[in-house]
Amino acid sequence: GTRIGVIGQPSDWLIASHADPMAVTDKLGARLVEIPMEELLQEIAKAPAQNAPSGEPMADNVRRSYPGATQVYHALEKLVARYELGAFTLRCFDLLTAVGNTGCLALASFNADGIPASCEGDVPALLSMMIAQALTGVTGFQANPSRIDVETGEMLFAHCTVPFNMVTSWQYDTHFESGIGVGIHGNLPEGPVTVFKVDGKLNRHFAAEGELLYNQYEDNLCRTQVVLQLQPEDARYFLTNPIGNHHIILPGHCKALLEELL
Repeated sequence: GTRIGVIGQPSDWLIASHADPMAVTDKLGARLVEIPMEELLQEIAKAPAQNAPSGEPMADNVRRSYPGATQVYHALEKLVARYELGAFTLRCFDLLTAVGNTGCLALASFNADGIPASCEGDVPALLSMMIAQALTGVTGFQANPSRIDVETGEMLFAHCTVPFNMVTSWQYDTHFESGIGVGIHGNLPEGPVTVFKVDGKLNRHFAAEGELLYNQYEDNLCRTQVVLQLQPEDARYFLTNPIGNHHIILPGHCKALLEELL
């Protein structure tokens, strides 16, 4: 079975971000492996660093942060190999204070390489991404609902990392909440999408089909921002009884495929 790394504990502010280890083993044949944040920090301290690609346009502070962001990637690579992880989640906000950087670049790379990796220690989000990867070949874009129009069903989702294999183009930016590190401002293809999430016991899920209308950019939000059109009743779910805050956005209409598995 797949070994799932939980690096640090889920971030304190997350709702419904813990998983039931027994359910994960029973239903996915996977097991959770807890890895202390300290071990990652030790690896970061000795990891090699790469400079930003010289041709890439980016702000000076982002360029200065880029080598540190690659050290986070190489340190995670070490842990993935050491613990033979098939997927992992990272309590990434701890890196802001510990190393003055972020995990956004690293997670964008791991997800693109087919190793599902979720932000903020969110295990249910990670389980959703693992299911998405198994069924569709991509992990999906882990994002937060930022604006909801329940009358029309139009919603804005945003986050500071997105898998490189899901975007048509991207540029490097700072991480929004902290203004430091390297965040990813990506553009996703317009067209059919599915919004998906399972809970930590794997006995409840949400799947809704919609359209990605357009990508937008406002500097007061997480860096990758997409506007989706959902059915109004699906949009209302986010205000009434959502499975946590993070949800996964997948390309294509794959609700039937997901429901078949669940």
